[in-house]
Amino acid sequence: MIEGTGMRAKERRPSLAEVAGEAGVSISTVSKVVNGAPDVADSTRVRVESVLRDKQYMSPKQRSRSDVATVVVVVASSSLSSPLTVEMLRGTMRAAHEAGVELVLLDLPDDVPAVGWLERTKRNGPTAVIALKSRLRTEERAMLAKGGVPLVEVDTYQLPDSDSYSVGATNFAGGMAATQHLIGLGHRRIGFLEGVADTQASVARKHGHLAALASAGILPGDDIVHDGDFTYESGMQAAEELLGRPDRVTAIFAASDAQAAGVLEAARRAGLSVPRDLSVIGFDDQLVARMTAPQLTTIRQPSEAMGSYAVEIAQRLLFGSAPATFHTDLATELVVRDSTAPPEDLENNA
Repeated sequence: MIEGTGMRAKERRPSLAEVAGEAGVSISTVSKVVNGAPDVADSTRVRVESVLRDKQYMSPKQRSRSDVATVVVVVASSSLSSPLTVEMLRGTMRAAHEAGVELVLLDLPDDVPAVGWLERTKRNGPTAVIALKSRLRTEERAMLAKGGVPLVEVDTYQLPDSDSYSVGATNFAGGMAATQHLIGLGHRRIGFLEGVADTQASVARKHGHLAALASAGILPGDDIVHDGDFTYESGMQAAEELLGRPDRVTAIFAASDAQAAGVLEAARRAGLSVPRDLSVIGFDDQLVARMTAPQLTTIRQPSEAMGSYAVEIAQRLLFGSAPATFHTDLATELVVRDSTAPPEDLENNA
């Protein structure tokens, strides 16, 4: 057996990654050739087709129904309202279409196990599972491992481990960049609004925030680090409490754009102008960041690329080409817009 595939070695088919490596092109180029896309140079097409023939690669259209690879995307119902989850789904759909992989969406309530449905799905041929922002149960993980079904988790709530493959974002670096941006503007009293406290993304963003403060010689106060969740209401409530103090903060870093939008509303109700009286920075760079007034400075995480890369990993695992590492973080990026500026009184802020 090939480890992690559930397929016999003699049945192993070359992956798109292997074909791409031998032909000296990208995986997407191989996918375009396989699917007959016109936007490939003739010389490149000839070279890729030669490798495909040598390796006896068959496209999904050439295979029987039972031979087509299936990727089951598992997402908790509670996550479907998140724009971040929608972007991840868009990435998985685009990548699956380009690779000729069948994609099945499994929308599960948080308290319903997926085991029975996944067992039925395995009968259709080689199957991998991608879990988006989902808390898989121990028994579900064990079932997948026992059945040789590859598992790829995207933006997992738990810390990455060596039992499955996962894709995330550089949350620590993003949290550090957000706070460094505020410090660079001259802010010293900076509030931090935590997301869901037991998720690895929220913990990493908080630690990045604290690391930035420490590197600048700023002592964090427990009174300006707020628990909460990633919602608009949570951001507004926490900000109302912070902004009601006589020694209020001059900047707030929220662990999500939705929370940051709530901060903007709390500032408006308090009669404060953003960014003149209060600087606000979010995280994610979702649509809401460009819909607020002022538009949000934020940390962009590559949510669509995370979903796309998860499909690539799943495909490699299905056809015997395991990635070099169990966990991959894609880079975040600071996006400066209109909600951050130097504090009006640097002396009083020191």
